[in-house]
Amino acid sequence: MHRLIGALLSSELKEQEKLDIIEHEYNIPISQEFREDVRIMCNLSTGIEERATERATKKATEKTSEKFILNMYKKGYTLDQIADVAGTGVDEVEAIIKKKEPAMA
Repeated sequence: MHRLIGALLSSELKEQEKLDIIEHEYNIPISQEFREDVRIMCNLSTGIEERATERATKKATEKTSEKFILNMYKKGYTLDQIADVAGTGVDEVEAIIKKKEPAMA
């Protein structure tokens, strides 16, 4: 039973592999409706994983940009220079500096 649940919830197994385990190892007949349910479940888990990856990537990119902006600011670049190199507006640069280094702004 543990393998059955593990197979259904696995993000490593493809849809057909899950169905094969259910059908061949547990002798559970697979209806078209059940196939569709498994397909939907697999697509949902893939979507959730993709969104989590996108969020993590976005957060890492924002953190890197903030660090880049702060390093330029600490080295004496003007807000205009930082905004130009970072490809953002002066308001955004100021907001990052005030948020991360309130004593410096």
